[in-house]
Amino acid sequence: MSVRKFKARLEYSPALCAAVYLSIWLCLTALIWLFTAKLFVIYLLFALGFTLVYPVITCWTCFRYTRLFGVKWYLPAIMLTVCIAGYVLLEDLHAVVPNFILLTSLCLLFSIGIGSIFTVAPKTVRKDKKTDKEQTYKKILDD
Repeated sequence: MSVRKFKARLEYSPALCAAVYLSIWLCLTALIWLFTAKLFVIYLLFALGFTLVYPVITCWTCFRYTRLFGVKWYLPAIMLTVCIAGYVLLEDLHAVVPNFILLTSLCLLFSIGIGSIFTVAPKTVRKDKKTDKEQTYKKILDD
């Protein structure tokens, strides 16, 4: 499959696009955790990674998806579930200040709100029957 065909499939399939964005977000989060908590155990890198880089990645992922497809419930729910599982299972994520779950929740809410403003998803437009007809001016006092 060529890149052009894959990009076209992503534009028409919200679930596939959510899976791709979720995998990108998960890989980048795992790389941040791997480099800052396991390979280079320097607190400054850990703090910068999880209080500066991680919120930007989370906001970008959810903003981009919401801008493309509108507000969908499954991407933020899965992201928050993965975040809670990581917080419970990985001991290093307890050191993230502010709380890792709270940080993810705030980033998701903020990016969904901003993304819904700039959404390019097709909106359903209700057409009013009276707008098609030419409305004439009617004086109130003539009744």
